[in-house]
Amino acid sequence: MPLICIASPKGGVGKTTLTAGLAFALQRLGLPVTVIDFDVQNALRLHFAVALGDLRGYVAHAEQSDWRRLALQTSGGIGLLPYGMVGEAQRLRFEALLAETQGFLEEALRGILSIPRMVVLADTPPGPSPALNALNAIADVRIAVLLADAASVSLLPQIEQGFFYVPQATRSPLPVLYIINQVDRRRRLSADTTELMRARLQGSLLGLVHRDEALAEALASQQSIFAFDPSSAAAHDLDTIARRLGRLLGDLEPHASGVRRQG
Repeated sequence: MPLICIASPKGGVGKTTLTAGLAFALQRLGLPVTVIDFDVQNALRLHFAVALGDLRGYVAHAEQSDWRRLALQTSGGIGLLPYGMVGEAQRLRFEALLAETQGFLEEALRGILSIPRMVVLADTPPGPSPALNALNAIADVRIAVLLADAASVSLLPQIEQGFFYVPQATRSPLPVLYIINQVDRRRRLSADTTELMRARLQGSLLGLVHRDEALAEALASQQSIFAFDPSSAAAHDLDTIARRLGRLLGDLEPHASGVRRQG
């Protein structure tokens, strides 16, 4: 089933919050969902009400052949693979496995991806990384998250020319898709930048998420945005993106499941 890589060339774009929000939105469409945190900051878990003192994670046990055994089942029913609290030596060992062991990540995810209709969302650290390179090679959908600001516009050529999601024998039949986050149409620069990016990206723009304090408040209350404020702008935006993504996943299903059966 589909593996979705969510990444950004720069930090601070709200990528982890988006990953969690999309997980909840896809689950509301009736899809089983698993999220994986590839960022050493280990922050994705906080969106799923994992206690601050719970330091469990998969990286310390990453050499196990089937990561399905390492997933935590959250109270909302979404599977979670937190990065966990690890030392520098374990982090470097994990990154070496991703970078140097052919087929390592694909084999580790095979069990999870074999679950019928399962959607796996992978949250990556900002910028280039061994995790991004490994995921790029096997992902069915690749998403770049940008802000509605000048810095993100300056990064577009880097992504479009293949300096971020580096071209290789990827399985994805789709181009890189984009989400523009924290759009604020009350601010002229944000509104103008959003329209410029919409015109440039056209069909590769997966959607917009408007700036909404409800997202931060939902995290603080350890709830999904849909439980905290289902009428919020962010909830509407995430639902719209999830529905479009769901249609793409439906089109991808024969390709994705066919590939997974091979080898």
